Amino acid sequence: MDIVGIYHNDAGTILLDHTIRTGNFTMTVQHSHDEYELYYLMSGQRDYFIRDRTYRVEKGSFVFIEREELHRTIDTGVPNHERVVLNFSHALLAGFPLHGSNGVITLPPQEQYKGEALIAELIEEARGNAAGRDVMLESLLRQLLMLLFRAQAEQPEPEAQPSSAHRVISEVASYIGDNYKEPLRLNDVAKRFFVSPYYLSRKFKQCTGFGFSEYVQLVRVREAQRLLRETDLKMIEIASLIGIEPVANFYKLFKSANGCSPLQYRKRQRGAAGGTGE
Repeated sequence: MDIVGIYHNDAGTILLDHTIRTGNFTMTVQHSHDEYELYYLMSGQRDYFIRDRTYRVEKGSFVFIEREELHRTIDTGVPNHERVVLNFSHALLAGFPLHGSNGVITLPPQEQYKGEALIAELIEEARGNAAGRDVMLESLLRQLLMLLFRAQAEQPEPEAQPSSAHRVISEVASYIGDNYKEPLRLNDVAKRFFVSPYYLSRKFKQCTGFGFSEYVQLVRVREAQRLLRETDLKMIEIASLIGIEPVANFYKLFKSANGCSPLQYRKRQRGAAGGTGE
């Protein structure tokens, strides 16, 4: 792996990560965060799993990810790739007239050069220290998002990977998302979808980048995050609603996934909301 550079503005509302990877690579850690994410593939080929669907990403494609959304990039067997990841806070979209949705965005041919030029300008501006750097970074990113969101509003929803294995795993992931409150054992879910536990375990990891049990727990954590942000429910109530009991197990799982306790997460989110006008 060759990390070209990780840069951020002084306010901490924009982070740009430009990375070149040599050989084959699949993300090995769970991934969701408080910020939006914009991914641009400069070279190579990747599979991108978002919530319950896997998309093929080619050179020149953008991927937009909502906040707190489970996602992971997966190796396709094609070695070497270069990508740019932009993470940015909700404050950057204040007053923005459009909003993107999860998935791959492909600019029409007549607009592709604009997207590439804006990415190049963002990288150059992030690396430098020119006067007004942070203002320029925000302006360039907002221009890029407007370009992409307009294109996304006019294009059909991108198709997920078409193989039968991907279709089954997408259905399983969707089922988990709808039934996370219930006990979800590999053997039981495999039986429900008429596949063997071995097949489900192997293909789930291959198609999503997540282990089956890992994904179940992360879906529960993601729902806990939502409840902590949007309600005043007690920890024992949240643990019960997401299917994790006793509450001590909930604390342990949540801290492992987020690096902080549920109470710390709630305080941090409430503080951020107050600071950005959410």
